[in-house]
Amino acid sequence: MEGIFFLLIGAAIFSQAWYVLGLFSEGRTTGVLIAVLGLLTLGTFMFSTTITPTLISGEGSTELLTALTALIALWAIYAIAVGTHGIWDLDTRAIGFYSAFLSVASLAVFLIFTISMADGGVFEHSLDIWLSMSIVPFLLAIISGLVFFYMAFEYQVLRLVSGWFMLFGGAVIGLVGLWGLASVVS
Repeated sequence: MEGIFFLLIGAAIFSQAWYVLGLFSEGRTTGVLIAVLGLLTLGTFMFSTTITPTLISGEGSTELLTALTALIALWAIYAIAVGTHGIWDLDTRAIGFYSAFLSVASLAVFLIFTISMADGGVFEHSLDIWLSMSIVPFLLAIISGLVFFYMAFEYQVLRLVSGWFMLFGGAVIGLVGLWGLASVVS
């Protein structure tokens, strides 16, 4: 479950970065792509109650699963909102203000993961599982914080900073998702 979510949301952020950087000239095409990725992420959220988590297990893992499920729901809504704004060519300030809430929520999930590891850890395999599971919410918090300041207040000086950080951050999140899927297969 975790790997699929990280892969899909990383792809959505990566696609949005191409539009922010001006490399996709047509907003509707980007909107369709991000909306489809958001709907797939929402599908991951819907099946998260039936799919057994692969990386999180052990005593005290209920809080982590709840936090991760909430993060999946919030980022699925974000991806669908970005997609619909791109399809209908709406003003992006609403995405910026939603990103502020998303940044706080992602930072809270990061803190939940960090505190759970400090208490002895609930990750089945090792420290690298914890590191990958905690770095993704941290990157998501930074990306959504940059999107908040760029889109809500329209600071044009942050366009390149947020675009490049979304591009590389989305790639890292996608690679962590691929790594999670590869650990499931092995």
